[in-house]
Amino acid sequence: MIWRAVYLMLHLIALPLVLLRLWWRGRAEPLYRQDLPARFGRWEGAPEAAGVWVHAVSVGETVAAVPLLRGLEALAPSAPRILTVTTAAGRERARDLLGDSVYLTWLPFDLPFSLRAFLRRARPRLLVLIETELWPLLIHECGRFGVRIVLVNARLSERSAVGYRRLGGLTRGMLEGIDLIACQDDGSAQRFLALGAPAGRVICPGNMKFDALVSGDLSARMDMARERLGTDDGPLLIAASTHAGEEELLLAALLPLLRRHPDWRLLIVPRHAHRFDAVWRLMERSPLAAARLSRGEAPDGSRLLLGDVMGELIALYGIADVAFLGGSLVPHGGHNPIEPAWHGLPLFSGPHLSHFTDVAERFVEAGALEVVADADELAQAMERVLDDDGLWQRRGDAARRVVESNRGALGAILAAIRAL
Repeated sequence: MIWRAVYLMLHLIALPLVLLRLWWRGRAEPLYRQDLPARFGRWEGAPEAAGVWVHAVSVGETVAAVPLLRGLEALAPSAPRILTVTTAAGRERARDLLGDSVYLTWLPFDLPFSLRAFLRRARPRLLVLIETELWPLLIHECGRFGVRIVLVNARLSERSAVGYRRLGGLTRGMLEGIDLIACQDDGSAQRFLALGAPAGRVICPGNMKFDALVSGDLSARMDMARERLGTDDGPLLIAASTHAGEEELLLAALLPLLRRHPDWRLLIVPRHAHRFDAVWRLMERSPLAAARLSRGEAPDGSRLLLGDVMGELIALYGIADVAFLGGSLVPHGGHNPIEPAWHGLPLFSGPHLSHFTDVAERFVEAGALEVVADADELAQAMERVLDDDGLWQRRGDAARRVVESNRGALGAILAAIRAL
């Protein structure tokens, strides 16, 4: 197929840059430099028996994979469970949540020799991809090896659909190679169908992340987070999963707010570890005292806090009072509101929410999420909520109700997998 050949050629050309990027990111996250042969399919820890393979990109997908993996274990108790990830943070989170209960490794590069080496070692019967992890050669090689493929919690924005539409036959070939596509929302389902997914294979059970189970050690991790944050007990504003260009906007708008309210503190948690030092340099230039959580010392008196720890965001949400969802003041597409909503936090977001339109609308309609136009409007909105205990409580309660009322997708997904 010509599209696949072109894709392979481009992928091979890009491979040196991909390896260079892994090495560069390994400066901040050394795990990226570990077990490199596994990225070429040379995985020495594969199970002896054929099993079930689940792929989760990073932390959010890994958390969502935990109840899915437990459900798959119930469906096939004797089948080993393999989990692949793409990011170092996802791998660390998987180790924390799952320990030795799964076989954990990197997703092989989307190259024929890497994938075939992996498939010969792992011999999975089923591959479950979480969200929109569409890799043309992965899907093609799984088909050659007789592996059934399920795409769960699938989401596809209009912008992404336009990009896939340009790929023409490559996209159609991928979608035809997937046995089941379980979508988060009706809009995604319609876009997958328009791109060529067979109608009988597309279902819409909802968002599996509403069913994600929180690990049993969350209380202990929240206690550790409180120790890191010090003894101050004033309101904590968390700006979570922020992206480049966003921290400057937040600091400029929220510093006046912090000056008016000396007991309030701001915790900024960048999305990617390789940006921790750059964000810290911004915070150091602030007139308010700042501290890094990674240093392990209780930062008493510090008004600005840098959450430069990976895999601890859900625990940090648990000790915060309000949450801003990063990636939304800049045109990144926003981040998922479900985890902070589970903790009952009033939610705030900028206008860029294209990655989570359907989920965000549920929270907006319930009065749990306020979407602001810019950082100045964010400061005003946060101040209104923290100055009004009744409003704060109503919004937090509404956030929890949205989570509770939208559970159930996981059961429908497992039933559909069982039917395969």
